[in-house]
Amino acid sequence: MKRSALVAEISISPMKKRHLTQVLRIEAKVYPRPWSLGIFLSELNLPESRYYYVAQVRRKVVGYCGLMVAVGEGHITNVAVDPEFWGVKVATRLLLNAFEVAKQSGAKDMTLEVRASNTRAQKLYFRFGFVPVGIRKGYYKENNEDAIVMWSYNIDTEIFEQRLAEIRQGLNEGEVNLD
Repeated sequence: MKRSALVAEISISPMKKRHLTQVLRIEAKVYPRPWSLGIFLSELNLPESRYYYVAQVRRKVVGYCGLMVAVGEGHITNVAVDPEFWGVKVATRLLLNAFEVAKQSGAKDMTLEVRASNTRAQKLYFRFGFVPVGIRKGYYKENNEDAIVMWSYNIDTEIFEQRLAEIRQGLNEGEVNLD
């Protein structure tokens, strides 16, 4: 089956320890300084404020997203997609899920950092209402690259829900029906 046909089979579920081997493989593919198993285990052991989800196709983890919620703010800790699945809206689905979880957890705003060179991710974040508000100089230690700090405000409003509905609609229009 073609990769594009698998798009309709993407499911999002809470990250469990059993997913970590596959998560670490993706982490190593996409990040110069990947998180360790210990970091992921530590994050998963904080269920009152940390929310991690995987995107799967036929039980294969193809992406994941982390979210921390505290004092009315959501912070995307990481989003990663297996390069074999780039371009089929895995990250979009993960972010839609993260926004829903953040709102249910009382977040009013969302924030994240993104590499200054990662324009592909920045375009995706703009769709979710993120705007650049600052720079963290030399944030990425392996190459001293700057991070752009981005915020998405008022995620608990009707207007923002309309934005999310439009993004969801775009997913539905682009899906392949396997029936």
